[in-house]
Amino acid sequence: MTMPLRDLAHRLLNAAGVEVRLVRNIKAARLAGKRDQELDAWRILSGRGFRTVLDIGANEGQFAAIARKLWPQAQVHSFEPLPEVHAKLVARFQGDPLAHAHPLALSAESGVTTMHQSAFSPSSSLLPMAEIHRKEWPQSAEHREVEIKLERLDDWATGQGGLEHPLLVKIDVQGYELSVIAGGEKTIRAADAVVLEVSFEEFYVGQPLFAGIHDQMRLLGFEYRGNIEQFTSKDGKRVLFADALFLRNKHMAVV
Repeated sequence: MTMPLRDLAHRLLNAAGVEVRLVRNIKAARLAGKRDQELDAWRILSGRGFRTVLDIGANEGQFAAIARKLWPQAQVHSFEPLPEVHAKLVARFQGDPLAHAHPLALSAESGVTTMHQSAFSPSSSLLPMAEIHRKEWPQSAEHREVEIKLERLDDWATGQGGLEHPLLVKIDVQGYELSVIAGGEKTIRAADAVVLEVSFEEFYVGQPLFAGIHDQMRLLGFEYRGNIEQFTSKDGKRVLFADALFLRNKHMAVV
């Protein structure tokens, strides 16, 4: 029986000490491994039984996919204002009655504004990108201006007729955190847990750093309880940003 040419080539290369593997399978395995690590990091909250999850700054639904696995009975509301990215978010959860994609950016006020859409869409922001960001992630520097819709979180929540609890709020908005909080204080005060992406260096012009966000969350009745994940610089010598976990102080009344 004639040996297939591909198998013959593999045997000859292996005999010469060369290992041949399918690159796309290796890449897929690495991506799957990264997703597994992210899922494991969030398991610290898996026992809290959230019935509603607000994914503010959803991008293509990376976190929403984790939320659907950890809290399969929860209503997951994802907010993504960029039209092209929102379309991918909608397609990802098509047919899931508990997943809702809203084409909005949440802010301190409602209206229409311009957003800086980065070539690397997770780096898109309502704030201009700072030079340190371009140096650390040069692939994200190219951008264009896109008109998007703004709404206050509290106004949106009122329009929903109330949110079922326990409630988890995740905010990942590239430097726009305090504006989201200002427009959603009532909703956030009622949350059981809030996870915010916080920065330790100014990657966007005028963005608040961890200390400012920490102080505001304390005023709203939350305690900082560590990081779900944290991310370092290319040289591994500095922590650049983290997903900071805040839990509601049960000794403080919800206003």
